[in-house]
Amino acid sequence: MKLYLQCRTGLSGDMVLAVLADLGLDLKPFQDILNQAGLDVRIESGKESRQGLTGTGVRISALGEQPLRHLTPILDLIDRAGLSSEVKSKSRKAFQRLAEVEAQVHGQSVQEVHFHEVGAVDTIADVVGVFWGLEQLGISQVSCSDLPWFNGEVAAEHGTLPLPAPATAVLLQGKPVYPTAFDQEIITPTGALIVDQAVNQFASGPQGQILGVGTGWGEMELGDTPNGLRGVMFTSGMSRLEQIVVLETNIDHLTGEELGDCLQVLHRAGALDVLYIPGVMKKNRPGGILQALCRPEHEQDLLQVMFAHSLTLGIRRQDVQRVVLPRRQASLETGLGKIQAKEMDLGQEKVLRPEYEALKALSEKTGRSVAQLRHLLGAGFDLSQG
Repeated sequence: MKLYLQCRTGLSGDMVLAVLADLGLDLKPFQDILNQAGLDVRIESGKESRQGLTGTGVRISALGEQPLRHLTPILDLIDRAGLSSEVKSKSRKAFQRLAEVEAQVHGQSVQEVHFHEVGAVDTIADVVGVFWGLEQLGISQVSCSDLPWFNGEVAAEHGTLPLPAPATAVLLQGKPVYPTAFDQEIITPTGALIVDQAVNQFASGPQGQILGVGTGWGEMELGDTPNGLRGVMFTSGMSRLEQIVVLETNIDHLTGEELGDCLQVLHRAGALDVLYIPGVMKKNRPGGILQALCRPEHEQDLLQVMFAHSLTLGIRRQDVQRVVLPRRQASLETGLGKIQAKEMDLGQEKVLRPEYEALKALSEKTGRSVAQLRHLLGAGFDLSQG
């Protein structure tokens, strides 16, 4: 799945998050993740109409007084959050990049940088939320239009600054821009950071099969021009090739408890899948092959985890390709409410597959087994009918 961002009137972190919400992303679970990690924040989204166009607006507000945050506390908060290892890695990298840029433009060290306007609660929610949202929607690539250059001034902690703001100007280096008559901050530092860290390429438009179009509203008053960011979700084909790494080793020296723990830790460390294949090894010992699949950027982390938790003396590795179908988070109506599901594209057909944890919760509610529920829902049975 791919996403194209059309930035005719600029972009901010809120606008990108609003685009994802307009494309079907539910932000409530993300708010809960931040709250559980210790960040008191409320994230609200809703449909809005401007100049005859309908889109989604997102409002992020801090609950209670918030401290000035340096880089380390933000990274600690990300680590505490119930996010995948990939989302954590991308979020940490983005804030490290932002701290380095802020240090550069203000003549400070990274450790001295404190996040004021740029590092407020809404920016943490925006940056982490965008990476989380892309993962939830199954979007693996983001492209973007050329970016509008703007002028004017902005009041900041360091005084009145020219637009684009200094940090924004640095983050826009190397990106294609064109001049406009806008004299307001239509690209915020957070928006520029998301482009810098999440966009894979710049293009004049999407190329492939369009699956959805969403609009995220911003806060600028631009006369008759609505301050909106358009996002186009599309796929370039039924399937795509993805590069992954296979790690495996022979195991005959772990207890069942130790092996089970090893499998669990590998999953938490970012493995795409973990498999144990039992067999008979030398001296007729029961053993097997421990195998983990991962993306190339997670290989070193997985190697360390596999060595530490299996105490194996060697690990085989192999670069392979896998063919994957476009898929995204969706919901399935059961008659007793909606449950989470995966939606995949199989040619021109869309196939819904209920998530196991959602079926398990529904099993406890209805008294039916997971196997029965999967069969009944697959047959289109309305569970409210008994």
